[in-house]
Amino acid sequence: MIREYIRDQHGKVRFERLRQAENHLLRFIEIAGDRPLSEYRSPDVTAFAHELSERRRLSASTVNGHLSSLSALFNWAIAQKRHALAENPCSGCKLPAGAVIAEQRQQAAEKPFTHEQLRAFFEGDETRADFDMPYKYWVPLIQLHTGARIGEICQLEPKDIALLDNRIPAFRFVASTARGKSERRVPVHPKLIDLGLLAYIEGVSGLDTLWPGLIIPRLGSKGQNVGMWLSRHLERHGLKRSGRRTEAFRSTFQHYMRLAGVPELHINAILGHRDRKSAGTARKPLWATQPDALLNSLAKLDYEIEFCSYAGLVPAEH
Repeated sequence: MIREYIRDQHGKVRFERLRQAENHLLRFIEIAGDRPLSEYRSPDVTAFAHELSERRRLSASTVNGHLSSLSALFNWAIAQKRHALAENPCSGCKLPAGAVIAEQRQQAAEKPFTHEQLRAFFEGDETRADFDMPYKYWVPLIQLHTGARIGEICQLEPKDIALLDNRIPAFRFVASTARGKSERRVPVHPKLIDLGLLAYIEGVSGLDTLWPGLIIPRLGSKGQNVGMWLSRHLERHGLKRSGRRTEAFRSTFQHYMRLAGVPELHINAILGHRDRKSAGTARKPLWATQPDALLNSLAKLDYEIEFCSYAGLVPAEH
């Protein structure tokens, strides 16, 4: 049936779109089973959409693309009047427009900063004046050079920067997940060392936080207060366009690491993404087995920006 439909559509639909539709229809047969068209019902289509969105984690717009291809097949079959079809089982089965809009907003929020936007944020006297507290200077820089979440950075203590393999300074990030807390180590980027991060950490070594003056909310996100400040700071520099979240430096890090040719395996290890191929297996993390490889990958990341030095005072009293 699919072959007959595709042959009939040749010359009526662009070749690329036709190939895409064929793949969509074959996926439906794979999931729903190969049956006569007249036997498919709306629950079959709903189950197909659920499989794509919930189990295979396809985007809302991609799922709707599959449903559109499937609906076109059923409409064609009804017009042929040869398949005992009275109505299209796809009617009303598309994911709601709100899901697609939310997805588009999410994509806009995670769009990486351009080099010009990064320069606008990190260079210049106006930026220097905004960094009147240590966390305002260091948190964006650490996120830009590690891809860590703001909340992970905000809860750092001086003891959370320690040596890997007794020689490589590294952050210890702790994240809360559905499976509990997860921990990963990320080598300190050489640029952060050049800017004086290790010296700053030494200056606050007697404190129970890396960020004196930063109030961590008891409830809600650990990075809530920094996030609100950063949002205002982005807006001040004309970078707070619709959808832009304050985790944008995380997606920027990922984007520029890929541009630098860093293996996806290393990027995922640094970001704390699970390796699906090794899910469920007891495998040591890369930071424990290949710290030099991760450091070398990080060292490939060069934004070619003249980051201003932090002009604030490190607390002298512990």
